[in-house]
Amino acid sequence: MNTTIQCVRTGAAAQSGERSACYYTQARPEVAALVPASCRRVLEIGCGEGQLGRLLRARGHSVTGIELLPDVAERARAHLDRVVIADVEGDGLPFPPDSFDAIVFADVLEHLVDPWGALRKAVEVLAEDGVVVASIPNVQNVDVIRRLLRGRWDYRERGILDFGHLRFFTLKTIRALFARADLSVEFVGHCYRRTWWRELLCWLSAGRARGFWTRQYLVVGRKKCPIPAGLTCS
Repeated sequence: MNTTIQCVRTGAAAQSGERSACYYTQARPEVAALVPASCRRVLEIGCGEGQLGRLLRARGHSVTGIELLPDVAERARAHLDRVVIADVEGDGLPFPPDSFDAIVFADVLEHLVDPWGALRKAVEVLAEDGVVVASIPNVQNVDVIRRLLRGRWDYRERGILDFGHLRFFTLKTIRALFARADLSVEFVGHCYRRTWWRELLCWLSAGRARGFWTRQYLVVGRKKCPIPAGLTCS
């Protein structure tokens, strides 16, 4: 019997199953709020139907989106300044250096085969002193650990174990991901449901318990300033 093994070359090629209509319509105001007002030119990778970009445009940003699915991209055109239909891993980023002041990855990096390479390529089109804003699920979350202790790793339609997630991160490996792309992490936000006893445990553990409650990290990284020979970066 002949068996053919097909290599997955991009994260897009590995996505399977039908998504609900609301999957591509998340506005994510908490992500939009992290894009500095001074960053006029914004690239959103995996823009969906453009709801996050719509918030950014309302704040005065010029927003370009990249979306894999043509029908979803067409709906995004109503909200963004420009939309490019592309697979960021297979097609790359069709922009010259210094094209954007900020790049947004809202729940995208974990879907890619090579998020390290994709992030490095994104930084190449980022202006000097530009920022990358990302939201990334946290696999160290206590619910995942609790299920794993019972021998369960069940993929779902959404969430930390979304069936389209190919890569999984903790805060430590997120920092390493950004460092490999020559980005300096300036902000880390923790998304979780806050209760008095969780906050008490965070205080008693000097913040270490927060990594177990966090479902998703919000991260802002700034492109490192190149240092010419004999000079220092201010």
